[in-house]
Parts: sequence; structure tokens; C-alpha cells
Amino acid sequence: MARIVSIDIGTSRIKVALFDETGNMSSLLSRRLDRAAAPDTQDAVQWFDVTAALLRELNSAGREKVDAVVLTGNMHALLGVDRDGSPVAPAQLWSDGSAQEESDRLNTLFRDTLLERFGNASAPVFTLPKIMRMRKRTPELYAKTVKFLQSKDYIAYRLTGNFVTDPSDASGTLAMELDSKQWSAPLLDELRLDVGKLPDILPSAATCGRITAEAASLTGLAQGTPVITGAGDLASAAVGGGVNTSTLSLTLGTAGQLLGTGIPGCGRKLAGRLFVFAHADPAYELYLGSVPSGGFSFEWLARLHNISVDEFFHLAQQVPLTEELPLFLPYLLGRGAPYMDYTPCGAWLNLKASHTLAELCRAAVFGTLCPLRQCADLMEKLAGKRPNLVLQALACRENAVRISAGALFRQKKLIPANSEASLLGGAVIAATALGIYPDLESAGGAMVKSSETDLKHDERAELMFRRFLKQEVLQ
Repeated sequence: MARIVSIDIGTSRIKVALFDETGNMSSLLSRRLDRAAAPDTQDAVQWFDVTAALLRELNSAGREKVDAVVLTGNMHALLGVDRDGSPVAPAQLWSDGSAQEESDRLNTLFRDTLLERFGNASAPVFTLPKIMRMRKRTPELYAKTVKFLQSKDYIAYRLTGNFVTDPSDASGTLAMELDSKQWSAPLLDELRLDVGKLPDILPSAATCGRITAEAASLTGLAQGTPVITGAGDLASAAVGGGVNTSTLSLTLGTAGQLLGTGIPGCGRKLAGRLFVFAHADPAYELYLGSVPSGGFSFEWLARLHNISVDEFFHLAQQVPLTEELPLFLPYLLGRGAPYMDYTPCGAWLNLKASHTLAELCRAAVFGTLCPLRQCADLMEKLAGKRPNLVLQALACRENAVRISAGALFRQKKLIPANSEASLLGGAVIAATALGIYPDLESAGGAMVKSSETDLKHDERAELMFRRFLKQEVLQ
């Protein structure tokens, strides 16, 4: 039986898990990262230090050797490294919106081209406008940078000594053309950016290198163990969530995300309204609807009222869905898809002095889900029906969220056997790379499992959703 170590570099937590080729997860270790002081930046060296510590712990029991290591992690970051592989500055995360001016310039000059060939108009979350801003504001850091890497790519470098990325993370920079899966030298030349500062693009299910002697001493992994390129966390979560042309995935973590797939080229109908990326599976494209605040809205409201997040969910589930609830617009970090607006504009509507904290909590849960239902409706309208919906993360773990999602979405609701979708997706990719399965679709069919729930679409929730849409028109 194969032994696969899957590593996920999240913005809030780093996780390491051990899988076999059936999708069984026998170990899971994690450590939270402190984001309080600088929520939009992180120390990439800490990513590796935490990862190495978790790997040492995983390997401390003296188990059999690992057959492969596979990587996934947060996307859209700006992380430049110098000739020694050291970060030239802290990594700017997807949530850093400081490159708005550069993003606006890209849209003014190239919007139609970006939508047609790259899948998306520019937004400040993408890496390309962040690189433009670095070159303009801190040219010494740009000059010092040898390669721009994403989170998993930095870990790959520290494990193997190689600078590589995959098509999903590359498309998340806004510098890779979807059809060719190559960096766009003409666009980068026009922007006076050096294409040589971007890493080689390898397939997700490719071996990007092997554990070096130095990495072996730091992690406890055997020298020579193959490292699989992997994919950005959106793509790996889609693989590990069983997303396909009939199944969507709803995830509520720090952000709220709705994932879907389609055949290459279908995304041109969605471009500009939903995000379109290359997928870990080359047979498909990846589609994303999002609300940037997502679960962050729950943390915000809990902190504001000096309660724990657990108490927030406890209060929320005490209140029924009713039109008497206030309407929460969850745009504390911008609206995301389908508006592609990242200007913070959260709001409460129809708020009364008589509303209780429990009612506010329930309204926050429901309001955060409404933009994702919008994205699901849009995806079905433009790319075909998706009869199934897998509930992931908070959407499957927290009763208040699960019930609200069940009432709001029309699809048949599924609960995953393993809710660590990104880690499981990495294991699926690695099992394919090892030749255990002929392709990602076959591997996913064998390794990803879910069960149907009795959650039904509720007409009361539909009425509340229509009220939400009416207010959206007025905003």
C-alpha cells in the first residue's frame, strides 16, 4: 500500500497528513499561524520551519518509508526569492489589496485580452499587479528577486532545490495563458517585467524533484523521496472534494468559495463574472465563485461582541430562518465574485433595536451564503446544471451553517467522508503521479467518498434569498 504525505500551506494553518492509495488518512498534524499582527503578509521561512517540524513529528514514530510527498497551498501570493532562495520580503497574501492602481491599469490596457486568454480580468488579489507594484515602488526588491513563487512552490524549493510551479498556481498569477499553459512573454514584455523571474510550469501530477540531503536532515523524510508538484489549494480542494461537471463544492473557511469545473473553453462564458483557472486535472478548467470574508465574518462578529466563535455558532443555531431576521451583506473584504469588486462595503439592512445577538449570528451565517448561491445560479445558467453540492469545512462541520446551506441551495447536498479536501486532493494527485491510477478522474473516483444528506431546499430560505437579491440591485 502506497504511503503519501500531503502538505497544505494555508493562510491560517499548516497541515501535514499521511494517506494511502485508497484515500484513507491515517495521520493529521497541524499548527496555526499567527495572523493578528499582519493579516495580509506572512514569513515564508516560517512556512517551511513549521512544515519541517510537522514532518519530523509525523516521521518520529519510525514508520515505513514514504513513497511520495505532494504539495498544495494558498494562491495569488507575491513572494520573491533571491539567488540563495531567501525571501526578499514577507509574502504578500491574496488578501493584500494594495495593488489596486496596478490592477486598474491592467484592465484599462488589456481587459478584453485578459478575459479571453487568461480567464480573468485583473483584481488586486492576483500576483501580476503585485509584481508591477513591487517593480514601481520597491525596484531594489524586484531587482533582487530571482524567482517569484507561490506558497507550495517555496516549500518545493526548500525540499528539492528546484524552482517550479503548476498550471493552477500559474493561472492564479494572471500571467499564464490558459490554452498554452505557458507564461505570456508578450504581455510581460509590454509591462517591462522579466519572464525569467517566473518558475518552470510542470503538470500537477509530475515529479518536481527529490528530497535533498539537507531537507532530509530537517524533516525526517528519506533523501531521494519524490516530491510531486501538486496544485494551488483551490484546485486541490476541487479534486479532493469530488468536484466535476455534475458536482459543485461549497467551502466556508476564512473566505467562502464555490468550486466547479468544465471542459476547456467553456469558461469564456463565465470570465469576468466568476474566476476561471487552469485545473490540476488537464482535462478540465476550474471555476470559482467567492465571497472574500466568508468565515472571517463570523470571527469579526464574535470578536465585536466579545464571544467565542463556538458561542457564535451556538447562538446562530438557536434561531429559525425567518424574514424577520436582518439582512447581512458580508462584504467586509469586498464583494468578490460575481462583481469582482474588492472595496470593503459590508452592511446590515432592516436592523431593529429588538434584534438579539442570536438573530444577528443566524443572519450573518445566512447572508454569507447568499453570494455563493448567486455564483451557483450563474454557473448553472452559463455552464450547465450541477445537481450535486458537497459541503466542506464549516459548511459541513457547523450545524448552523450546514442547515442554512441545506435550506438555501437547490442541489442535492453531500457530506464528504474526509473534509480535508485540499490534503486529500493532494493525495489523489500523488497517487496519479505514482502510476497507481491512470488519471486524476480515476484516482478521485477511487479515493474521494461522500454521502447524501436529508437537507432539503426550503421555500422560506428562497424568499429570504430573493430579498437579498433585491437589496443587491439597490447597492
